[in-house]
Amino acid sequence: MLIDHRPGSVFRWLQSAEIPELAFVVIDPVAFAPDYPVAQVRRQIAFCELSDDEEIAVLAICTVPPPPDEPTANFLAPIGIGLRSRRGAQIVLHDCGFETRQRFMS
Repeated sequence: MLIDHRPGSVFRWLQSAEIPELAFVVIDPVAFAPDYPVAQVRRQIAFCELSDDEEIAVLAICTVPPPPDEPTANFLAPIGIGLRSRRGAQIVLHDCGFETRQRFMS
């Protein structure tokens, strides 16, 4: 399940439906990097057998340390999920220029 953290927050929760205590803090990397390679994510999750017209969500898993450290997100290995089929996978983007600990709040 994808759950909003709170209204107006950039953070969301990717919550396991089978293991309630398992959840990841995620963000939409496109909101912070408009040139994020969404088409490449779609190509790499093709094995999930999404329909050509199916909209996808692209998510980056975050690490949120205690202050004063800033949160980072794994822009190198996003999760792509088909919104209708609810199938998806975490993939690695090669030669994309993004990092596993990408700063996005500054």
